[in-house]
Amino acid sequence: MLDELVARTADGVTLRIDRRRARGERRGVIVCLHAMMTDGRYFGARRERSFAAAVADAGFDVLVPDFRGHGRSQPPTAGRHAGGDWSFDDLVELDLPAIVAAAAAASACPPEDLVLLGHSLGGLVTIAALGTRRIPSPRRVLLPATSVWLHGPRGALARRLVMAAYRGVSRALGYAPIRRLRVGTADEAATYVRQLTGWTLAGRWTSLRGVDYQALMTSIETRVVPLVGAGDWMCTPRDARAFAGHLSHAAPLRIVGQSHGDPIDPDHFELFTRPELLPLWRELAGAGDPDA
Repeated sequence: MLDELVARTADGVTLRIDRRRARGERRGVIVCLHAMMTDGRYFGARRERSFAAAVADAGFDVLVPDFRGHGRSQPPTAGRHAGGDWSFDDLVELDLPAIVAAAAAASACPPEDLVLLGHSLGGLVTIAALGTRRIPSPRRVLLPATSVWLHGPRGALARRLVMAAYRGVSRALGYAPIRRLRVGTADEAATYVRQLTGWTLAGRWTSLRGVDYQALMTSIETRVVPLVGAGDWMCTPRDARAFAGHLSHAAPLRIVGQSHGDPIDPDHFELFTRPELLPLWRELAGAGDPDA
């Protein structure tokens, strides 16, 4: 069964949430938070033979929200681009608290009983919100393909060049034309891109007001389960391991790939879109079980 829910942020933005009900007795509630330049559709809450369907079949309510300006969620009204303007901090301070509150209310459970699955951008938002105490500590965090492009021994120059180009385009147009360039389904706001690219240029993961998100990671007490695709260039296993290394309660990194017994070496999105990974999806559902 599919429900359509809404969450309203403190600044008046309406966020849309799809909920796929658990099949049989409910074992828990998992909130799936999407990556950059897209929306939550790739989790497949509205499709059969999808990640969301597999997790619901395993006994979990699956809630898939869209962050502001993505998918069916309303963008802020201010900004040069028709999609409005927002920052990463807005997702941390406004969107995720509203999503967690709405998910808990709709599921008739305390926020502490939720499992948060944060993929890429969704993972960064989750970790930043936990480190700054914007949301209560959930039962567990599943952290697929999550890292920040900061300075590093490999690929640092290439990443800085990519981020500089991204920054220049968004500055010229007032937004990042992701859909026009056909590299994703959601444009990104100028302030968000300026903040994102600023992390790479400065080598620090901070809020616009200077809060050091990375420094706060060690204070997070929630159990975190990190994973990454062996074929992911956007977040390599090295990236994911380095990021998870700042978390005091992170399990060992799960690398998904043929050398680890999986059928394929998935890239950034194939973790959630390739039906061959049904055993992995069931594994993740098991990791979200409160009794696991």
